[in-house]
Amino acid sequence: MNIDFTNNYHELFDDWHANKTKILFTKKMTAYAKNEKEHLPILLSRNDLKQRW
Repeated sequence: MNIDFTNNYHELFDDWHANKTKILFTKKMTAYAKNEKEHLPILLSRNDLKQRW
């Protein structure tokens, strides 16, 4: 993910109102989070490990 927080610092952190930059960053970060959730590995529980061994 390539989001530059330094060039948009004022719009993101100093301006307390909703603006286009915040909306854009939120959309990008939401899409990134959704993509990460889809590619998470499946973790095995303790019971699953006991059955395998």
